[in-house]
Amino acid sequence: MRLSKRVKFVSSLSVNGSSITNPSDILDAFTAFYSQLFGKASATLPFSGSALYRDDFDLSVLATPFSEVEIARAIGRMANNKASGPDGLPNEFFKKNWPLLKNDLLSIFDCLFNGSLSLQNYNEASLVLLPKVEGAHQLTDFRPISVINFVPKLISKVLAIRLKPFLHRLISYSQTGFIKGRLISENFLVARELLTHLNSGNFPAIMMKLDFYKAFDTVEWGFLNRILTVRGFPPMFITWINLLLETAVSSVTVNGLKSEPFKHKRGLRQGDPLSPFLFILVADVLSQMLHSTSTALHCSISPRFTAPFFMLQYADDTLVFSTVQGNALQTLQLVLRLFQLASGLRINNQKSSFLPLNLDPGQVTAIEHLLGFVTTTLPMEYLGLPLTLGKPDKSCFMPLLHRIESRLQGWKNCLLSRAGRVTLASTVLTAIPSYFMSVFLLPRWLIEAIDKARKRFIWGTNLQGNQRVHLVAWEKLCLPKSVGGLGIKNIKLQNQAFLLRWWWFLYNNHNSLWYKTTFNIYSPIRGGASPLTWNKIGSFFWKDLRSLSYLFQFSTLSLINSGLNTSFWYDNWAGTPIIPLLKGARKPPRQRLNCRQGLASLDPLLPRPWDQSTMLLLQDRQTFLQSDEEDVLIWRWTSNGSFTVASFYNVISKSGKFLCNQSCIWSFRIPPSLKFFLFLLYNDRLLTQQQLLRRNLLSLQPCCVLCNMSLLEDGFHLFFSCIFSRSVWHRLRAALSLPPLIESYSLREAFSLTLQQGGTNEAFQAHLSAFFWAIWTERNSRIFRGNSRDVDLVCR
Repeated sequence: MRLSKRVKFVSSLSVNGSSITNPSDILDAFTAFYSQLFGKASATLPFSGSALYRDDFDLSVLATPFSEVEIARAIGRMANNKASGPDGLPNEFFKKNWPLLKNDLLSIFDCLFNGSLSLQNYNEASLVLLPKVEGAHQLTDFRPISVINFVPKLISKVLAIRLKPFLHRLISYSQTGFIKGRLISENFLVARELLTHLNSGNFPAIMMKLDFYKAFDTVEWGFLNRILTVRGFPPMFITWINLLLETAVSSVTVNGLKSEPFKHKRGLRQGDPLSPFLFILVADVLSQMLHSTSTALHCSISPRFTAPFFMLQYADDTLVFSTVQGNALQTLQLVLRLFQLASGLRINNQKSSFLPLNLDPGQVTAIEHLLGFVTTTLPMEYLGLPLTLGKPDKSCFMPLLHRIESRLQGWKNCLLSRAGRVTLASTVLTAIPSYFMSVFLLPRWLIEAIDKARKRFIWGTNLQGNQRVHLVAWEKLCLPKSVGGLGIKNIKLQNQAFLLRWWWFLYNNHNSLWYKTTFNIYSPIRGGASPLTWNKIGSFFWKDLRSLSYLFQFSTLSLINSGLNTSFWYDNWAGTPIIPLLKGARKPPRQRLNCRQGLASLDPLLPRPWDQSTMLLLQDRQTFLQSDEEDVLIWRWTSNGSFTVASFYNVISKSGKFLCNQSCIWSFRIPPSLKFFLFLLYNDRLLTQQQLLRRNLLSLQPCCVLCNMSLLEDGFHLFFSCIFSRSVWHRLRAALSLPPLIESYSLREAFSLTLQQGGTNEAFQAHLSAFFWAIWTERNSRIFRGNSRDVDLVCR
């Protein structure tokens, strides 16, 4: 199981300053720690919450009767290859035996709905301890993952699926964790833009990075219940949640030993499908508390923002930007204290920190005493990425390269075929930098370093550790298979595709944290509805993003309704941006003109002389201003008009390329290693004598070892015109009724024409592939081993 593979053997544990090495003592120490952590509820501050929320959402659907389809869908969504709970029943067992077990499971949910279900003897979990840091040896260095029995896990999964569609309305936009459509990278981008804005504007402020001690494990159930009640959750749904919480028991499992079970009295079990959603409902209270106190302070972090605080949350990862004006910091400290007393979530002062911005040393010292946090500096790590004010230097990207190198070290190149290496390089190695690519325009040196590692892995090394010959140009390998490549992702193009998402958010996701922040920072005070007209001066990332705006214009089309949301000059509403159509135009007059204004008075706007066809086009578009509805931006590369990273990459990577005859080999029902061989054959990149001569590696007299002709062996001769090879094919043709080999003027032409004779016949494709492979292995056997076989033996 994947979970069990990640578990580390705990050889020693530090408790109260002494080291424990006996497995039984280690188990006892963990059991005492977690039974105390989960099994003791803390006294909390009474919390009303009614003043924070004015929800009017209809959540009654959460408490409707359970259906067979709903339960079957929940089981289908439960992942395979997951560790089973103490009952020993994996998810696959219930998937496979659903027809047999269906009635029993439906009966359980009927009992849950009518209130007669007891989970007292079923709601058990094994606590598996995963190290959070390298060389973990403290009790707090481990993350407790609950491996739960199937029935309570299924109930939790069903409730989670019901709750999930409502989360985007229940949770403020400052929280991006566990909510569909919100991205962890959005938090990082917003934090960086705010830092740059506050620093460049010389606004005195601080950025606090909060660490909650054992956040999931210390949530008080009374606080959670109050939140659910205030938010309007149906009483029956709250009862089901409490049933899962109050009947929970766990046993610590470490080093193959298992403790006696203990009851839970607080906390949310990590590994429970419902826990992440319940946690962000709790964490959202802090955001609401800060928001409710903002209006009374009459100050803001900068003139472009209205509030003194700005909060970013990803699950329990929390950043708070705060002004230092007035009583803002005292109010912030009070809010954090009240939240801690009410929810049970305690701030860990030793791991929390703050970054001063535009403050003198005396102010910094006073804030340290007030908050009890240490001061931090940039660059700093936030959500696994380097947070900086300016462009990050090489040292910020070295952890990424180390991750790639460490992954390569774990693979045994000598045990992998070339096809296997290509698969790993195009999936795993390409996926590792994806997170960085979503928030940085990667520098050229980094792209080259990643490509170098991928190339080195694909082609491998010899026994002496020297790199083998790179048979095909890297640019060709990075082409899609349909145009002659291997489909390995081009990092530069993939990076651009990831970053265009943020342009799409600026136009089509106005509720996103990214849009609201950049609008406040970069949008001009008057006009400028289109983000393409926003201020050009900003953070290094904003400049990098603007450098890709031409790709966004090329990929989108604005459908005009009112014309108010579309730039007359910059947005692509006429089939192409307007400026290139205008002859003699140096700088657009009234740059922030929208389409409604522009089309209403064409003549004075356009520089003279104008192109007559352009003028006719614009006059034709005047008739489109027929409603007051917002304009719609269409992504040109998908059928539904919505942006996807893959659609842009597919279009741009195939741009200017033609479909290739070799692309059909990837659909052959043959082993992947044989497909890779055919790819090399088609592209004449097998190391024949001709290719060796091109690389100055030929040390023998030119001669074909199969037919003994004194000529420079090349791919065309070896597979299509060699007497020995044609004899082998003739023998196979007679036995299997195959078409003849077609001679042509080139290897690629002969390969394509021969392949076309068999059409899509899978048997012919397999026989042709086996023939090519047999000829190649016989040739190599004669050269490197001195062994030769006649035609009959080769055909067997």
